Amino acid sequence: MFAQKITIDHTGRITLPRRVLDVLGVPASREIEVVIEVTKGGVIIKPDRSTTPITARIAAMQLPVADWSQMKQEIETGRLA
Repeated sequence: MFAQKITIDHTGRITLPRRVLDVLGVPASREIEVVIEVTKGGVIIKPDRSTTPITARIAAMQLPVADWSQMKQEIETGRLA
């Protein structure tokens, strides 16, 4: 961790120092989206690492059912917990 003083310009913009971007893993030639959280203690800026949609995560599980209605039936009969 480190702290560095930077300036907010007249339009409310800040430029993050290269050192900060390096810590975040942002390549010099790439733009990324960030999440800004306002807290009582200040502002938190972090990369937007959106999670994989739940449907994609479920599909990746390769569950032993062909569709949602079959899954519901399997759960109701106690074969899936």
